[in-house]
Amino acid sequence: LPMTTQIDAVAGIDYRLVAPPITTAENLDGQLKGEFFSQAHRSPPPFTPPAMAFPEDHDRMVYLGISDYFFNTAGLVYQEAGALKLTLQDHMMPNGSKFLLTTKSLGNVLPQVTKMFPNMKVQLQVSVSTPPQLNTQPTGLTLTPKLEVQAFVVLPNSSLVPLFLLSMDKMVGTRPCQPLPRAEKLKTAFPLPMPARVQLYNLLLQSHQNFLQIGADVNLM
Repeated sequence: LPMTTQIDAVAGIDYRLVAPPITTAENLDGQLKGEFFSQAHRSPPPFTPPAMAFPEDHDRMVYLGISDYFFNTAGLVYQEAGALKLTLQDHMMPNGSKFLLTTKSLGNVLPQVTKMFPNMKVQLQVSVSTPPQLNTQPTGLTLTPKLEVQAFVVLPNSSLVPLFLLSMDKMVGTRPCQPLPRAEKLKTAFPLPMPARVQLYNLLLQSHQNFLQIGADVNLM
């Protein structure tokens, strides 16, 4: 099993075993750390992993439980590194959009903007001001990010003039996480801690209290 995996220049994942594997006549259970860490400066997160209770019914060969702790350490690392930012400009708006990133469009809400900066483009910088928190429940997932939106006027010489700063708490509502027969997409999102020469198929994804569960059957290559 891999012990750590580098994701990018910002973060890596710690997959170390935190206790000896437990073997029974029917099962082999292993507890892995499952923690994102900063490539620049590694330090323990200010929260602890939640308890995970696997369902008793098992019809797949292997199961992997990924707790909220895994995702929340990712949010912590990337937010502290300043990586959770997005710059929106007028040319990025979809075709046919009624709202354009221009002082003329903003003038419908803030008339003074059009008077001070007529016919100029506007740029929005969206950032996550605190680490986003994911909560997993049997009914689905809830994500709570705190967003800051900084608006700028883009002058003809490309310099930026601050317009306003908007801070808001946003909850992304509970999204059901039903069993997914096409959960193979997870394998391309982040590397699963699988031994060499093991191929997963017949994947299943379900949400439970404090964790996501991935079930699969196995082929040995």
